[in-house]
Amino acid sequence: MKHELAFRLIGKLLNWSDADFAKEFRELQLMIDHKYDSYQGFQPATRFHVALLNWLSQFPTDYQRQVAYRFVKDRLVFVSQREVHHLVSLLMPIADHIARRRVAAELGIPLYVTHLDPLATRRLDILRRRTLYVGLSDGARIDVFRRYNEGRVSNEQVVAFSEISDDKWNDLQAELWKSLARFGPSKERPWFEAICLVDDFSGSGSSLIRYDEESKRWKGKIDKFYKANAERIGESLSTDCVIHVHHHLASEQARRQIEADIACFAADNPKFKYTTSFSYVLPPDIVIGDGYPDPDLVALLRRCYDPGIEDEHTRRDIWFGYKQCGLPLVLEHNTPNNSVALLWAESKAGATPHQMKPLFARRKRHSSNG
Repeated sequence: MKHELAFRLIGKLLNWSDADFAKEFRELQLMIDHKYDSYQGFQPATRFHVALLNWLSQFPTDYQRQVAYRFVKDRLVFVSQREVHHLVSLLMPIADHIARRRVAAELGIPLYVTHLDPLATRRLDILRRRTLYVGLSDGARIDVFRRYNEGRVSNEQVVAFSEISDDKWNDLQAELWKSLARFGPSKERPWFEAICLVDDFSGSGSSLIRYDEESKRWKGKIDKFYKANAERIGESLSTDCVIHVHHHLASEQARRQIEADIACFAADNPKFKYTTSFSYVLPPDIVIGDGYPDPDLVALLRRCYDPGIEDEHTRRDIWFGYKQCGLPLVLEHNTPNNSVALLWAESKAGATPHQMKPLFARRKRHSSNG
């Protein structure tokens, strides 16, 4: 469908005048060209203007369609591939700053002196090589991170997946031994002193680490990594090994939850030390929920909602998204379920009371049978 025809139909749905059409077409087309058409969840030959037309058609009244359109135009946060790659590029400066703080504490010197002191410089070089970077998901873009830091990070200290086999650990340690030999003779063991666990996004923090009240135990990616590798301390990992958890992007809710839960987890599982960092934390004022200053939008999210989209993973009443995170967020490769459901949810055929259609269809990590 041609852009002009699609926008003519959109204009009819929204009762645009000719002046409205000229203004809206120009402004929205700019965002479509630079961002929205790049969404990887679109089917082949499908573009944003067609998805927008289909999405707006689900709303029964002119006013609801106008509220929905204003939400997309004024509130939507779309993170493009270029912006994601920029967030990935920030990991190394953050990791380097954390390493400098560690070396400053070890040597008992101010942080700025680590840029000048030869002993601190040598210790930093060794610590950088003794750091292993591990991807926690496909979205971690660990390959992009490696390319951004070619010459600074060895291929043998980057691992795409957190489930590391014994053979892989042996290979990593053998390459580490070869690299450390370039720093001169040493009696130190070839082990890693820091593990940087990298993920792309966290909306609630629950997939990373959470305490399950029913089973009375910890769950999540951190817990799995701990159980799989705690016995390697003193062998592949140093006795004071630090787990550095980094997210390229997170909500403020996730940041608070992750920092609080990791502190509690560390108290129960003290074999590692822990630290967290984020390339960027979304400002809390973008969150949509009860009390949001646009009551018409809140009413639309609640009214145009189908409980049939819920499953055992999302739980109930997720018009504001999973865990009620209320994010107006779309990532170029997928839409988080922490975003408001109106952006990504799709009802089954014949759903009542409202047939939801996605603007940015979401690829689910979990599937429900039956």
